[in-house]
Amino acid sequence: MHSAAWILLLLPAAIFAGYPALILVAAALRPPRPRPNPPAGSPLPITILIGAHNEAATIGAKLASVTAALAAWPGLAEVIVADDGSTDDTARIAEAAGAHVVRAPRGGKAAALNRAVPQARGDVIVMTDADPLFDEGTLPALLAPFADPHVGAVAGHVATIGKTGRFAGADRWFRAYESALRAAEDRLFGCVSADGGLYAIRRALVPLVPADVTDDFHISTGAVAAGYRIAFADDARVWEHSIGGGRQQFRRRVRITVRGLTALWRRRVLMNPWRTGWYAPALVLHKVGRRLAPLCLVPLWLIALWLGLHGSAWWALVATGLSAAAAVALAGALGVRLRGPLRLVHGAMLHLAGLALGTLLFVGGRRYAQWTPQKQA
Repeated sequence: MHSAAWILLLLPAAIFAGYPALILVAAALRPPRPRPNPPAGSPLPITILIGAHNEAATIGAKLASVTAALAAWPGLAEVIVADDGSTDDTARIAEAAGAHVVRAPRGGKAAALNRAVPQARGDVIVMTDADPLFDEGTLPALLAPFADPHVGAVAGHVATIGKTGRFAGADRWFRAYESALRAAEDRLFGCVSADGGLYAIRRALVPLVPADVTDDFHISTGAVAAGYRIAFADDARVWEHSIGGGRQQFRRRVRITVRGLTALWRRRVLMNPWRTGWYAPALVLHKVGRRLAPLCLVPLWLIALWLGLHGSAWWALVATGLSAAAAVALAGALGVRLRGPLRLVHGAMLHLAGLALGTLLFVGGRRYAQWTPQKQA
């Protein structure tokens, strides 16, 4: 029993703390990766591609931020909005702002992107969602790593804007955690994948996107599948609001987990270290392990409780801690107003519960073929 309890305790610790610590230390011991100077001549022509479904409330501000960012980009550029069967004014607002709108019948984000990508004329496609707002210096920072011919895709930095909202603090912590991991991975062997809020990829490497996967993971790892590296541009930033309610957060995490595991299964060849080197174990630990680790928590609580009732003070403490975290999560779900660290605990437990349920649904055969945007707080 003690051995099982230690395994169940150490596995999540290794995934959520051990792997990041190892990567951060290893990256700190390695000198920064040299960045080649951009080649002489005109910069790469680019296409900014925005997937949208019923985004009339945000698409205007989004395109205004893109227009401001384009002022700092000296090369040729076009803006395409892939409209996934919107029933509001998304397409009209986008066209009025000067974007080229590719209209698609409602079929999910993947179908809209698959229709829009062949119409792109840029050598590099900048992928972004309909709500994150660009900084003015986003594009030069995002596109600079392409001066390295071994870079096939570049992940941007997605940050949470504002201090209000139930999960803003947890979102900021998670974004900072992810960005630190991506920066370390970039220095060592390349990022595992990119966030759909902002990334860029050479147009020739963009794959056809299956309907039931996370499109950002599947598209960005197309670079790795073709033998290229995913770089990270920390100064290339977009800003988005935290999603409001706990129910929205939970449903979003469940859906992303199911679609993410589907994408991982389709990209399982990348987990072969003889093909992708150190990228393979990083992919397993960063993406697969993160989704499996929360499944350890319920059996850990049961075993720790049993051991605690039979005289082990340590395991009684572990069981008490897990019980307290679960109580905080339940209180938040029931509408109790939480403050300070309790909000972070609630957000973390909601995240872990979504990962666990999503993993179980994936194993049970559940798939999500359509993309449903979550709205701001």
